[in-house]
Amino acid sequence: MHISIPSRGRLLGCLLSSLVFIQAAEASIRVESREGVIVSGSQESTEAGIQILKEGGTAADAAVAVSFTLGVSEPFNSGLGGKLIALYYEAKTQKVYCIEALNQAPNDLDMPAVLKLSQKDREKGYRSACVPGVVAGIAMMHDAWGKLPWKTCVEPAVEVAKAGYAVPAKQLTAYREKFDLLMEDPEARAIYLPGDRIPSAGDVIKNPDLAKTLERIASDGPGEFYHGETAKQLVAASLNGGGWFSDRDFADYRANQLAPLSVDYAGKQIYSSPAPLTGGAIVLLTLKSLEQNKTATHDQPLSRERVDSVARVLQQIYPIVSGAFANTPESEKTSGSLLKQSTYAGIWKRASSADPRAPFPDASSRSAVSEETNGSTTHFIVVDKDGNIACVTQSLAHHFGSGVVAPGTGILLNNCMSNFSFSSPRAINYVQPGKRPRSTMAPTIVLERGKPLLALGSPASQRIPTGIYQVLSAVLDYQQTLADAIDEPRFHTRSRRSSSEPPNVIDLEEGFDSGTGAELSEAHWDIQSKSRRSYYFGGVNAVRFLPDGRREAVADDRRTNWPEAQ
Repeated sequence: MHISIPSRGRLLGCLLSSLVFIQAAEASIRVESREGVIVSGSQESTEAGIQILKEGGTAADAAVAVSFTLGVSEPFNSGLGGKLIALYYEAKTQKVYCIEALNQAPNDLDMPAVLKLSQKDREKGYRSACVPGVVAGIAMMHDAWGKLPWKTCVEPAVEVAKAGYAVPAKQLTAYREKFDLLMEDPEARAIYLPGDRIPSAGDVIKNPDLAKTLERIASDGPGEFYHGETAKQLVAASLNGGGWFSDRDFADYRANQLAPLSVDYAGKQIYSSPAPLTGGAIVLLTLKSLEQNKTATHDQPLSRERVDSVARVLQQIYPIVSGAFANTPESEKTSGSLLKQSTYAGIWKRASSADPRAPFPDASSRSAVSEETNGSTTHFIVVDKDGNIACVTQSLAHHFGSGVVAPGTGILLNNCMSNFSFSSPRAINYVQPGKRPRSTMAPTIVLERGKPLLALGSPASQRIPTGIYQVLSAVLDYQQTLADAIDEPRFHTRSRRSSSEPPNVIDLEEGFDSGTGAELSEAHWDIQSKSRRSYYFGGVNAVRFLPDGRREAVADDRRTNWPEAQ
């Protein structure tokens, strides 16, 4: 279904009504162009990026504007206090690059103190925060592929922070969910709960302190965040709040350029995130393992047979990835070696004969990810007129992250300490000073003979790789349109966090045929129903490159995503 997009410039007056219209339609929204396109988590951020493209900027230039504006207009999902993983397709060389800027545990982390914290206390306050990476990551992209001045690219975010953004109805879920958390911090409370109440749809949220911080970063460059006044404010706030940030943490922080994981699939080359992230490996292993099923007769992507096959494969993949992918030297050297024919064949052989009720192959293995119900993450894609692509996922970990805003900065800090393992020092993702907790974020780009075919990504914690896999498969295996692939009901096989949890849970989004759940139950799956209107299944944003040269940007209406053409 095609839904027309309101013209630019009606941010505060028309944002609410347009988003309500989209929600009522319950269909993705799409735009087409032979020049630049952007799809992101908010209308303001998409329009900020389009402004930069119209000024002659590259995908990297526009990505700066989109990234920073998302921290203003979708504040509970990402921001300057969060992490980032990005793929960048350089059109002139036809190469895909990866930038990793995950958050990092403080060097002065008090291990006895952090191990004594309850799970709840690891998820809130300054002790839950890691050193942020977003600014370093987006700056690395701009340094490599940007053309416009840094200040020009940051200015749109400054303006939105000053003017404020109108809260869309769909965002109220996150505000309600974290009301108690936000009430605990005076700074967060003042910004996001004006009058000590949950905002109403259409209320305008301003962040003048963040505007000032962005102005400093715009004028002094991205290094200001790690070496200037902003770094000093963040360190002081952390220490005053019982955290462990130090000047050295910020001065030493670096984003990394890594080789993306890649596989050949159906005559295409598919690229996604490498270790220490887990999501890319899950996407690629799922595709290649299911490719081993030479007798597949699934003529419907939502059939009982297909859901059963995918779920069985995921049961095998989770412990493999969990045991191999993390921020360790060994992992980053060897994890790519899993992407080989013997691995795929072994996964499919075990999956095809396994009992869904049986334990995973390694019952002691921890989950590849935490089963956070509504992971706080966002994904955006920028394509410029020359065909360069910025495919970026950024996050605070949970909605509103740690729930604390460093005084004077307007910056909401992440709670990525909760992404570590704490149960055993032998765990590959075990918490350590200076270590980066792993993540399921999985920006993905598909090439065909060096030319882009598809770019996509999603929020939603553990559902990130399964959602991306389903859209990829729907387009590549079932020849669906991109809009239909994104609109299609989702399913998800949960990864166990401990041996006490059932291994055979499948979540089905509303929209499946009523008989499918019953048939899966008969096949020994524990079926759980999920609403499309919840944040559970995230929101896959994607751009498809059509044979005639058009670029089609599609925004998933499960969240407040917004596409626009240059």
